[in-house]
Amino acid sequence: GKGLRIGVIRHFFEKDLVASEEMRDAIGAALTVLEKAGAELVDIDTRALREFGDCNRIILLSEAYAVHEKDLRERPQDYGELTRQRLLPGAFFRAVDYVQALRQRTIIHAEVSAILDKQCDVLITASSMEAAFPIEDAQASATLYPRQARAPFNLTGHPALSVPTGFNDEGLPLAMQIVGRAFDEATVYRVAGAYENETRWHERHPPLTD
Repeated sequence: GKGLRIGVIRHFFEKDLVASEEMRDAIGAALTVLEKAGAELVDIDTRALREFGDCNRIILLSEAYAVHEKDLRERPQDYGELTRQRLLPGAFFRAVDYVQALRQRTIIHAEVSAILDKQCDVLITASSMEAAFPIEDAQASATLYPRQARAPFNLTGHPALSVPTGFNDEGLPLAMQIVGRAFDEATVYRVAGAYENETRWHERHPPLTD
């Protein structure tokens, strides 16, 4: 961690979407650990999380529908209901929406790359705004799954890693997301490794069940 500048995108999880208190507290504690290990923290402002998400959604759903179109038409019953519901909106985007989203992605990628070149070595923000939930719970999936900040870096392609930062009262893991420059996975791992060296969260495992 020594000599590294860590850019913290707080507005993703404090304003754009407000993370659970336990998640916010765990990220705050993790940043303090890194600061004590010698890293310098700087607050970073980017465009709003929703702007990343909207652009990402148009590209993701257009491309996913293109891949699955034949099977969705011929054997929709073979898809799980949640998957089918997520894929079908991709049928309704226009070509112009997709092309404009690709153009916007280029601009957004340049913005994030400039931040990582000029202001910091890595970025840290939330990954999910809540602790984990059962994937078979359709209602929880619909309301909680979109409450995340992974879409920006899915869109830009910058390497990102989620690292455990503790557990909530139910024993479910909390986490932060570390994001690096393009092709600089090494620094992302270095920051994650420095954090793990100072904490023991990664040694805790769920109980084995039969």
